Amino acid sequence: MSTERTTVRTFSRATDLPHPRWAALLRPEDLYLGERWLAVAERTAGCPMRYLMLDEEGGRSVAALATALAGADAPWVLGRPDTLLEFSAKDGREGAEEILGRLPASPSESLLPTLVCGGRHMGRSRVPRLPDTGRAEVEALVAEAERQAAEQGAASVAYPFVEESDTLLRQVLADRGYLSHESGRYSSLRVGEGGFEDYLTLVSARRRRRILTERRRIREAGIELRIEPLSAELVPRLGELEAQLMAKYGIEWTAGQTEQVLHEMLAAFGTDAQVSLAVGDGEVRGFATLLRFENHWYARQGGFDYAYQDRLPLYFETVYYFPVEAAARHGVEAIHYGLGSEEAKLSRGCTAESQYSYLLPLARPSRTTHG
Repeated sequence: MSTERTTVRTFSRATDLPHPRWAALLRPEDLYLGERWLAVAERTAGCPMRYLMLDEEGGRSVAALATALAGADAPWVLGRPDTLLEFSAKDGREGAEEILGRLPASPSESLLPTLVCGGRHMGRSRVPRLPDTGRAEVEALVAEAERQAAEQGAASVAYPFVEESDTLLRQVLADRGYLSHESGRYSSLRVGEGGFEDYLTLVSARRRRRILTERRRIREAGIELRIEPLSAELVPRLGELEAQLMAKYGIEWTAGQTEQVLHEMLAAFGTDAQVSLAVGDGEVRGFATLLRFENHWYARQGGFDYAYQDRLPLYFETVYYFPVEAAARHGVEAIHYGLGSEEAKLSRGCTAESQYSYLLPLARPSRTTHG
């Protein structure tokens, strides 16, 4: 697709993207739009992905868009617009119930297959772009995605998690007739140069006393905390611990599934795949993976030895307190905790930003019968 000033190029694999140009469009908040994570997503998403890049006449790339064509067999159910809409309505999120009432059939029948735009991940669906990129460029990419969606037989186009602060993209989508509902709240934590002492100023006095008590209990139990690169030797134990976490919440998950994901992460990120470990009596008792992108950490998997920890606050120490304490030493300015469990995250100093799902049902050719 082209206009007088711009051309859109389409790529089917992250490895084919012009790396410096794509990377120049990203912020530290865009780990999941980085080429390393996109390569992981391609191998695990269970659906075809495409990447659009908008180039100016002089050859400068100014904006881009990652897309995934998802059907009812896509395993990432809360990243699909049909199940996300149902979940949001059940949770009472603004606008979701109204959209449900406007659909001609069930969400899956009305919206699938769908072209998911903005990346195959939970939170921060966006059009990565240079700071001076304007509305015309963003709209050109959005329009091309709609054209490709129709070409691929999609029933809808979806941007599941657009940031509240992304007013440019939100306005473009609204003006093009997209329906929208609140889809979640994305939590992150800014880390000051003062490390843990600065962090304590973010919470209430009552919470501060509780945090210090929790940390003292960890020390008295002889738990060693450390952050180190993820290694193949750690993977089996981490798989066991995440399986325990999933079982606690009634989720069917195996250690082998975690192992597969961790090996993917290790292959893609190398030493930027790090892990926060809680070690007791010579064995890893809790962990949280931390993917590094520029000067930000992204908390991913976690797991705990529940039989060992009893009432020890291993979760908060491993996932929050120790990474915050270590962040300044590692040159990290923010830690991302993503969607869900907002109350616990806010109580530990995070801030949260609303995310909005934008949906555009597409008119598909009606089926005709011939007698």
